[in-house]
Amino acid sequence: MVGRYKKEYGSLWRPVEIQTENGTSFSLAIIEVRCPVCKSPIIGEYGTHERINSRVDVFQCKNPNCSHRKIFKQGKQFILTSSHLFQSLILKKLQGLFEDIIIDGAKHKTIAKKYNISEAQVSALRSEFEIALQNLDGLDSLVLTSQADIAIAIDETFLKIESTSIYIIIATGYSSRKVLSVKVSTSRSEEDIMEVFQEADANTSTPLEVVTSDGLNATQSMVKNVGREMTHVIHPHKKPFDQAIIRHYRYEHNERITTTIGVKTDFFKTRSKRRFRYMETRTTLTPKKKRKRGRPKGSKTNKKKKPPRPKKKRGRKGLYSVFTKGTIGYATIDPYRDKLEVKKGMSNAVDAALNTTLCLFSLMSIQNNLSENINALLRSMLRLTGPKTIESVEQRIRATVKIRNHPELLSEILIERKVRGEFLLNNLSVLEYAELCERGIFM
Repeated sequence: MVGRYKKEYGSLWRPVEIQTENGTSFSLAIIEVRCPVCKSPIIGEYGTHERINSRVDVFQCKNPNCSHRKIFKQGKQFILTSSHLFQSLILKKLQGLFEDIIIDGAKHKTIAKKYNISEAQVSALRSEFEIALQNLDGLDSLVLTSQADIAIAIDETFLKIESTSIYIIIATGYSSRKVLSVKVSTSRSEEDIMEVFQEADANTSTPLEVVTSDGLNATQSMVKNVGREMTHVIHPHKKPFDQAIIRHYRYEHNERITTTIGVKTDFFKTRSKRRFRYMETRTTLTPKKKRKRGRPKGSKTNKKKKPPRPKKKRGRKGLYSVFTKGTIGYATIDPYRDKLEVKKGMSNAVDAALNTTLCLFSLMSIQNNLSENINALLRSMLRLTGPKTIESVEQRIRATVKIRNHPELLSEILIERKVRGEFLLNNLSVLEYAELCERGIFM
């Protein structure tokens, strides 16, 4: 045989050791060493590195097809706690930490105490996670599959970017409890609300039929101009707080028929006979002919002075007028059976609007608080560090919302920061250790 002996490399197993406070070390388990880049078991020893009061073994990947070799001449060098299997176990434990941050909105102090790490490490892990979160693919859709929602709640909040107020508008599905649409804008106009509605409508398997909101004028105009049969439940954020308005829009020929119903917020809370008021208006959708500009021929130039008009109250006209001008009606409600009957001879639109609203607020008071909680949570969680633009803020919010909608995506997010083995050993319970042994990861 001529030539130098070629060493054969295979899998290596090394013990995971725990060091107690008095300095005593003992072996917890034996783990297979794998490359953190290509996950290959073709590994060779590469000396030792000095650590505090000890030395640790160093390994090198010997896989010729490792992607690390495309940039560097030699294989990846690493130690046991930075190997693939060990880091994969740490990432699984980190998923629980990230769930506490993103889904529950826990504070750094609470997380540090729970996982037995410092608050500085929690902050560093969160920063790394937010960087990885921004690179998440598929942020154009907030849900993985179409949701079976027919009703959404729309709400908006605001925050400051360099002394400029921007609005976060969110639509949440009543059945799925998932955020179906998000928009960040400098205004909350009808066009902005319509964009939110259209995205939410695209993320549902059937067209939306019901919208709940506060008394914002832009939301009322948006629902009115959707162009199909809709029910709008309005609970204004002003006195009297115990009153709600239900509007039902339908179309006949070239007219929009608006049925407005005024109810108490506890209308669907108990089994009883309830009183309400309703009124109906018709609006023609035929565009009016534009009048010619200027004064008509032969009209007098001397205009009579009109008496000054009294000051009008601010706010949308006629929002509560149904409670004074509307016709009185009665309904028998059984929320335990989701059953509602109105007096015979009453409009079908009144019956349809009340029955649709009963499905959402059976045994509950009418409140538009479904999206408010998520908005408040986003405001507390969002840390505006780095470049602050509307696009970057919206991207971060959409990524956070998508993770909240689908927590299983946490397994696809990998952070660059390496976490020491103490994090895993401090948070590994006996039951989890037994499960890992059964899966063959530990021996």
